[in-house]
Amino acid sequence: MSTVLRTIMFMMKLMPKPLLERYFVETIEIVLKSKGYETRTANDGEEALEKVMEKVPDIMLLDIMMKTKGDGIWVSERIRSDKSIKDLPIIMITAVNQDADMVKFHFEKDAGKESKYIPVNTFMEKPIEIDELLAEISKFVGTP
Repeated sequence: MSTVLRTIMFMMKLMPKPLLERYFVETIEIVLKSKGYETRTANDGEEALEKVMEKVPDIMLLDIMMKTKGDGIWVSERIRSDKSIKDLPIIMITAVNQDADMVKFHFEKDAGKESKYIPVNTFMEKPIEIDELLAEISKFVGTP
């Protein structure tokens, strides 16, 4: 039986980043690789889109709030507007519901394709449980 390699594009705050954010990214990457997923990361939205166009991943994990070029919302909108990649599954990982400045945003866990505001498949709030993340990824791309 052959193994299918599933590629995950992971755009999170990588540089500059608080120590906690770096540990989060590194931990998720280690776990995904240990489960057989190939991972690629991007420091900002522009880099993420460039990497997606070089090699389309099976799924994309995005952070909604980035302090660099292009946040997760910007990236998801560009992906959905490009016919060649518009069906790419996107999981938005965010702490936005915990941020007092962002109270006006309330995201439902399962946004689905009917989301009028941010075109992603699923929202997951930080802190996330790794088993829940793996289950969400598996729903869209299966397991390697």
